[in-house]
Amino acid sequence: MPATPLPPDAAAAARITRCPHCGGEEIVWPTPKKLTCAGCGFVLYLNVAAAVAVIIECRGRILFGVRRHEPQLGMLDLPGGFVDPGETAEEAVRRELQEELGATVQTVRYLYSFPNTYRYRGVVYDTVDLIFLVRWDEAPPLAAADDLASFLWVDRDAVDYDRIGFVSLRRAVQRYLGEDAAGG
Repeated sequence: MPATPLPPDAAAAARITRCPHCGGEEIVWPTPKKLTCAGCGFVLYLNVAAAVAVIIECRGRILFGVRRHEPQLGMLDLPGGFVDPGETAEEAVRRELQEELGATVQTVRYLYSFPNTYRYRGVVYDTVDLIFLVRWDEAPPLAAADDLASFLWVDRDAVDYDRIGFVSLRRAVQRYLGEDAAGG
């Protein structure tokens, strides 16, 4: 059995040792994100996954979810998730808010994006997190569901950034609250 060359970014390989198309062992990684099979010519690109996150503000407080599952179990999170195939980022925001909080929103505003990594069952996925904003004068009735164990409202000046599970979301909240000294 020939040795399978690992890609320059071994995490991207996700321990792929056989061609997903033909099952052959003649795979190579010409770049960190591209697998090719010398046996059948199959090419697989490991592209960045799109995800959305929503900063929800109401009466000077920010809504955070508490993660129900790994990665970052028990840490603070912004409502959101991965964009489904055929879905716009705005549609993903609306779907995720409905799934995670039971909230229906019409108006969402795009703010900015940050790169992130999402480790799940030993595989590290590169993501781009698209950050949106929803502002409410009055919060509708909410119920934590799906990936959220619970949620809490935190005063703008009391956010504990060390409790936010993902670096990208920490940076997003810092920028939103004007605390991003690097301009990020």
